[in-house]
Amino acid sequence: MANTEIMSVLGKKWIIKNSDESKNTFDKILENRGLLDDDKEEKTLHDPFLFKDMNRVIARIKEAIDKKERVVVFGDYDVDGITGTAILVHVLKKLGANVSYRLPHRVDDGYGLSEKFIDELTGLDVKLLITTDCGISCEKEIAKAAKQGMETIVTDHHTIPEKGVPSKAIGILHPKDPKSQYPFKGLTGAGVALKLAQALMPAEESFSPLIDLAALGTVADLGSLKGENWYIVKKGLENLMNTKWVGLKKIMELADIKEMSSSSIGYRIAPRINAAGRIGNPYLALSLLLQEEVSEKVNKLGDELEALNTKRKEMTFEAQNQAELLIDKNNLPYIIMVESPDWHVGIIGLIAGRMAEKYMRPSIIMQDFGDTLVASARSRDSFDIIEAITKHKDLLISFGGHAQAAGFNLKKANLQKFKRAIEKEAKAKLKNKNLKPTLEIDCRIDSKEISMNFIKELNKLSPFGIGNTQPVFILSGIEPQFIQQVGKEKQHLKFSTRINDKEISTIAFRMGEFADEMRRHRKIDVVFHLEKNVWRYKEQLQLQMLDFRKTSD
Repeated sequence: MANTEIMSVLGKKWIIKNSDESKNTFDKILENRGLLDDDKEEKTLHDPFLFKDMNRVIARIKEAIDKKERVVVFGDYDVDGITGTAILVHVLKKLGANVSYRLPHRVDDGYGLSEKFIDELTGLDVKLLITTDCGISCEKEIAKAAKQGMETIVTDHHTIPEKGVPSKAIGILHPKDPKSQYPFKGLTGAGVALKLAQALMPAEESFSPLIDLAALGTVADLGSLKGENWYIVKKGLENLMNTKWVGLKKIMELADIKEMSSSSIGYRIAPRINAAGRIGNPYLALSLLLQEEVSEKVNKLGDELEALNTKRKEMTFEAQNQAELLIDKNNLPYIIMVESPDWHVGIIGLIAGRMAEKYMRPSIIMQDFGDTLVASARSRDSFDIIEAITKHKDLLISFGGHAQAAGFNLKKANLQKFKRAIEKEAKAKLKNKNLKPTLEIDCRIDSKEISMNFIKELNKLSPFGIGNTQPVFILSGIEPQFIQQVGKEKQHLKFSTRINDKEISTIAFRMGEFADEMRRHRKIDVVFHLEKNVWRYKEQLQLQMLDFRKTSD
């Protein structure tokens, strides 16, 4: 398999992964994903009782139901935590449990289970606490709960700490537990919640309506779409267009979704659910997902969520533009670090991610609260951001995360010292690295292959996502027509072109600024996803452009 490198008009290096002329386009895609031979990885739902503590967990939950004890599900404020919470609340209600729920507020409470919640719940005579998408690092809080007479079950998927696993928890369900026989390690929080639901209601017709909720969490939390995650998302997408959850139907209606895919979840459903936890109250999204009957409340919650998402997009757009003005694009540092009192803590992770992607270097974005700052960090494969932060933890109030995403709090008095230390770390690791952005392309495609039938073949490999990326193609010498900027802020680019004597529409998200650049060229080479677009109930071919360049003469 040969790699060919091409420079794009946007400054990206295009890398064509497969130029093997002896293979057809579909076989090149399979080979790029290691699927040319039969895929040996099992894709099914595994036995939930392979989790080490599942028998003990099920026995304790059934005891709580029999005794009418008060049970609380505690989740995280993101999509994975909210959908995991919804799954467990739905199943426990169906089994007759006396169940309620709690979610932390991003600004007021921070991430995870805190002693504040332990005190509240023990004061309410809660006897059993079940975490979802959190809890594995909460040894102190769970020990306090046990001392106050409240037992805890932990369901989580985050990194297991080397020291401090909650020894007082009566059961831990974690796919990466080294003592567990569970065969698939990549479940997200919602995926683990689904396994608990499956154990509680083993008949498929009982737990299968919950799979669409688990699919939302899996895609939104960037779970690798292999093995059991692939199955969960595949079945979840099948369920979604006819979901039984009226709140989810409302979100899909507001998002104007006509065709369901993992991209529909990642770019249209998940951001709406996440908006509540980012800049509002996560209970808004959870309450909507818990509604079981069509009502005016569903409409009211849906409209509130839609308004929050619109506000979130506006805030992110404005804050990113402000952040761009604070860096010298002609002399970029090895790590981008900027702060402002005007950037909401709920969107700084989004900005850090976009800056890291655009400039191919780690980025730390901070909200300035006066005496303290709250930061979100995103990085690339070439720099372990949590390793760098951990080396200077003495300057921080708190921190956490992993190699490519982290967060921390620090005192304003330590900011400049911390910046100098992290800049030194980044320079040492990145000074000899090529930091130019790259774009991997599966292969060239012949224009004659672009058809609805070919899309149907590609969709046999779906759902696409992390670990099973949507195929990327390059097509040379197309002639763009009717070029226009679209979207509220004119941030997107749209044009038409003729392929196989058919007019085909092309959309390029967040590339509106390059409209004039495109107009200067009669012919261009484009890198794109090949998609089916549904417009007024008619199916049409569409290219989703990722990059372009002038066609060489």
